[in-house]
Amino acid sequence: MMGRTAEALFWIGRYSERTENHARLIDVYYHIREDMEGSSKQSWSRLIDTIGDRAAFTEQYGSFTEQHVLQYITLDKNNANSLLACTNHARANLRNIREKMPSELWDILNGLYLWLKEKEVRDITNDSPHLFYRFIRDTLSMFQGAATSVMPRQNEWHFVEAGRYLERAENVLRLIQSLCSEYAKEDFSSYPLMLAVLKSVSGYESYRKEYADTVNLNSIIKFLLLNETFPRSVAFSMQSLERSFKGIQLDDPELTNAVHKLAKLAGKVKANLACIDEEDLRSGKLEATLQTLLDSCNGMGVRMSKVFFPSREEVIA
Repeated sequence: MMGRTAEALFWIGRYSERTENHARLIDVYYHIREDMEGSSKQSWSRLIDTIGDRAAFTEQYGSFTEQHVLQYITLDKNNANSLLACTNHARANLRNIREKMPSELWDILNGLYLWLKEKEVRDITNDSPHLFYRFIRDTLSMFQGAATSVMPRQNEWHFVEAGRYLERAENVLRLIQSLCSEYAKEDFSSYPLMLAVLKSVSGYESYRKEYADTVNLNSIIKFLLLNETFPRSVAFSMQSLERSFKGIQLDDPELTNAVHKLAKLAGKVKANLACIDEEDLRSGKLEATLQTLLDSCNGMGVRMSKVFFPSREEVIA
């Protein structure tokens, strides 16, 4: 039971964070796309490349139209990363352990899912896309706020937070990768997309306080990777992830040792980030650095699965 409970808690954190991250990005991207250079098809395909699967999308929909893209990334049940699918996954995990979690959390998440599953793509485009995605974002912010306010700082809390911050770190790293990939293109219109990336993580105002009117790729990468006070940076996420792993208290010495190793791994990534300087960000090593960080995040997720989460065969048995 410990394994199934831990797994549910971890994925509640991951899926709720993923839904909020994607809603933020879609909202911002939707409203700045007209400022970007290139055709409408190129603009919508960029969004699919960032948070979707181009091959799966083209196989199902064919053309990159506004209606098709919004349907795929928001309401498509067959797209594992759509807002509806991610909300449903978080809700299903929460439902399985409702007796262990505050009732407020179920009410918020279940309400969001029931609201979202009744929507059609015309409900997004005919009214206000901004209000639609802002409602999702604000509801998930309320979900996190309720968890912060009422959950005891025990193992349940730390597993949810571990999932949340691991997902957050991966999301920001993929955003940076996507930005760097677009930046390398000859027809890249840099300023609107750089602003979109900052606004999608609600980092524009914090960035301006530190860098004033300077908006360039190196400064944005430094801010999103290394800033230890901004809650959505990779450095902050690794600090929080290490703290979450350290907070897990278990009776089993073998599991305790495994958690300590996870905390050390998060601490190692945090230390590696602290060693990165501006020259590293300007060099040709940036792409490899980002991929190494993503591999480290993936490695922590895999290790969590091996340590805490039972395999399908074990559950059936």
